[in-house]
Amino acid sequence: MCGIVGIIQQTESKIGNEIIEALTKLEYRGYDSVGVASVANGELIIVKDEGKIAEVLEKIDLDSIKGRVAIGHTRWATHGPPSKENAHPHVDCKKQISVIHNGIIENFQQLKNELLEQGHVFQSETDTEVLPHLIEQFLEEEKVSLEEAIIKTVERIEGTYGICVISTLEPDKIFCAKKDSPLVIGINDNRMFCASDIPAFLSYTQEVVLLHDDEFVTISKDNYEIIDLKTGETITRKPYTVSWKPEMAQKAGFPHFMLKEIHEQPNTLADYIRIEQPSILKIAEKIYEAEKVFLLAAGTAHYSTLTGQNLIRRFVKKPCSSVIASEYELIKNLIDEKTVIVPVSQSGETMDTIMAIKNARELGATILSAVNIVGSTVTRHSDEVLYLYAGPEIGVAATKTYTAQTLAMWDIGLELGKISGELDNDEYEMYRTNFKNIPSIVKQTIVHNEARANHIASWFAKKNSSFYLARSLNLQTAREGALKMKEIAYIHSEAYPAGESKHGPIALVEEDYPVVFVTPQDQTRKLIVGNIMEMKARGATAIAVLEEGDKEMEELVKWKFEIPKGYSEMFSTIPYVVPLQLLAYYTAVRRGYSPDQPRNLSKSVTVL
Repeated sequence: MCGIVGIIQQTESKIGNEIIEALTKLEYRGYDSVGVASVANGELIIVKDEGKIAEVLEKIDLDSIKGRVAIGHTRWATHGPPSKENAHPHVDCKKQISVIHNGIIENFQQLKNELLEQGHVFQSETDTEVLPHLIEQFLEEEKVSLEEAIIKTVERIEGTYGICVISTLEPDKIFCAKKDSPLVIGINDNRMFCASDIPAFLSYTQEVVLLHDDEFVTISKDNYEIIDLKTGETITRKPYTVSWKPEMAQKAGFPHFMLKEIHEQPNTLADYIRIEQPSILKIAEKIYEAEKVFLLAAGTAHYSTLTGQNLIRRFVKKPCSSVIASEYELIKNLIDEKTVIVPVSQSGETMDTIMAIKNARELGATILSAVNIVGSTVTRHSDEVLYLYAGPEIGVAATKTYTAQTLAMWDIGLELGKISGELDNDEYEMYRTNFKNIPSIVKQTIVHNEARANHIASWFAKKNSSFYLARSLNLQTAREGALKMKEIAYIHSEAYPAGESKHGPIALVEEDYPVVFVTPQDQTRKLIVGNIMEMKARGATAIAVLEEGDKEMEELVKWKFEIPKGYSEMFSTIPYVVPLQLLAYYTAVRRGYSPDQPRNLSKSVTVL
């Protein structure tokens, strides 16, 4: 989950400026501490400290670091608390080798004990620090080259890693290795990059080389060489050009990335609809033919799969379950060659999801994924892929990728309805027409509700707890709204089936307690009216996301968000979530928190 970057360039300059620029674009991956290492005048220069990049820059002059080669790291703490000592990069005893790392070294304690017996001195509590010392040990014991020492080190470690190494022994190279943690190479005419994500170097180049698991790469100022660690063979892999524009990874005048990405949703949804994907029909056919279907995801993506679960049950009338990826063990014994697994992921690098689908493939399952990042690990383990085309999402709290994932679930659902005959031709065409109108509906929803969200947030920001209630298909919208409120505004928010709320949660309701209801004009409409009355009778303040013109519902609640008519029965899980995104955003801002960097969270969870 950490952000790592390496740069090697033709001439010596203030390379620290470029490292900091790149790390700033990766800070969504971790912001507990930051550090930079470079090689200049035959010496390693290491500068690091605890805190976010802006905080560290106030204490030390990171951007004045000179050299032709440098690596940088922004940390999400795992082994050891955030501190200067635990910040990356880490070095060996002789201060000749510097390493940054994203992932978890599972056998680090065993390795550390071995190295301590050999006389190595450690400065941190991290698992990563064993790497430079192990490289140093192989250099001394076996008299091998630096490249061979790094490869031998990688062979000793167990776990996950994206590793970058620089050294005074070979000052014009960066050495990298990858297993289950993202790592990409960027190619420019006068500099080369390695990073854990493309936005790090997007302002310099759109030419990208994706590294696969168990690969080792040596990067020089104008070339790269990839080696397969299992076979020792050299791999030829040409770069590809990403379609993202540099400005897509910038705030473009918005105060935060999250607000920018909420506003980008009409365009990202339109891009998904506009770009033809032949895989959609293949995916629908394989789901229709399967005996068992499991949708697999983590975090916000899990809530999008609940839409897929309900649509598969509705249109195919077969058992289907959405499973949180970290709970895969619960279904492992059900997986066989007649099973379809549908992983849904923004990054395609979520470790729980990756490990689950790797096992499912071994058991014979077919993997059909919906992923935002082209060429990511999940896509490489998939039989078919549906790309989301949402572009880079920098805000830690997912917004545009959630609606894109949910749109993909509806896309699959409509094709299943057509294949199964549950939708006749006229119904299918009507659904498709409304499907194409979704970007416009979301745009209207943002325009009509943003000021209202800001106003309600002035009241919500003073609260410490809240409920989000809904029924049936709308429950996942409530869950996603509650998740956004808790993760960026730090208000305890719990989503519950509205009909179940009287079995426990209602005990917490008191005067002026916030209860948010998702109330489209569908089959749940009449039932949820009773739930609103139950909460109001206990003093709750009711807020509803409702269909425009729903006068009866308006009279029952204190505040409302309005969704254009015609989308209560179809596609409700997309527009009805947008006001809840805005409410969470403005509540966080009014409470003085950064919605882009919620505490203890990172964008892509690449550790188990």
